[in-house]
Amino acid sequence: MTSQDLYAKLGDIRMCYRQDGSSDAPALILIPGLGMQLIEWPPALVKVLSQDHRVIRLDNRDCGLSSRCGGPFSVIPSGFSWKGSALEQASYDLTDMADDVIALANHLQLKQFGCIGFSMGGMIAQIVATKADDRVRSLVSISSTGGESVISAEPEALRQMESFFFPFATAMEASEVIRSSNDYFSRGALPRDSAQSIRLAHALVERAQDEGGYLRQAWAMTATAAWRDGLAKLLVRALFLHGDKDPCIKATSAQQMAGDMPQASCTICTELGHWIDDQICAQIVSWIKETDLAISRCSA
Repeated sequence: MTSQDLYAKLGDIRMCYRQDGSSDAPALILIPGLGMQLIEWPPALVKVLSQDHRVIRLDNRDCGLSSRCGGPFSVIPSGFSWKGSALEQASYDLTDMADDVIALANHLQLKQFGCIGFSMGGMIAQIVATKADDRVRSLVSISSTGGESVISAEPEALRQMESFFFPFATAMEASEVIRSSNDYFSRGALPRDSAQSIRLAHALVERAQDEGGYLRQAWAMTATAAWRDGLAKLLVRALFLHGDKDPCIKATSAQQMAGDMPQASCTICTELGHWIDDQICAQIVSWIKETDLAISRCSA
């Protein structure tokens, strides 16, 4: 398979996705976080995983090249709060976004698949596992919670996220905000003025405009009821990865959930912010290989 933008009509949602690796290999679905486009997954991670897997990256609804569920905002609506938003005013919630993932798996005729999710994508991956526990063979949740949508963000982290709530006046402004945000959440691992940061920001701005999607996704996340009880009883093999310098989500929730799930573990990465760096990628690749081997032995 060659990596290119493909589209699936999933009810009212037109979802953009890419595939890498052999169509006959075990499938891994990579679920992005809040406002994150599919091109933001580290290319090296996709390359290594696709050697032995069919890697499917997607743009969630309201992001990238997938469908928008409304228009841009000029003010933050009164029903929104980082501490919990009004569900009745939300365009959708994380359970709907999890249904999108399952619908894409159905579209691609995947009987079983693994899920890897970052931040909000980790929440979605967890909900997918509760909804399709007979199909999800492995779960990796990165820089996320454990069965709840409540985040423990520092004030500056909230300010950084809210800087994406409204339309940018120019492409240059959008690029500057993206670069500053990545510098902050990566704790300097992706410096604002580095060539890599500039290239990534340019690619993101060129690929898609937000059109209110970031705020609607944030609303969906903060309006979703906890799913910890359903997740805790699952027998799926799961790995929770978290940075000890994460300014957005504390590791406590993920650590507790890993302790509650029968076949889960949690690894804390040192000096890591809310980010996917080389050590996270190495942890994912190693764990996926071990998990594939364990599943093969159980099936033999």
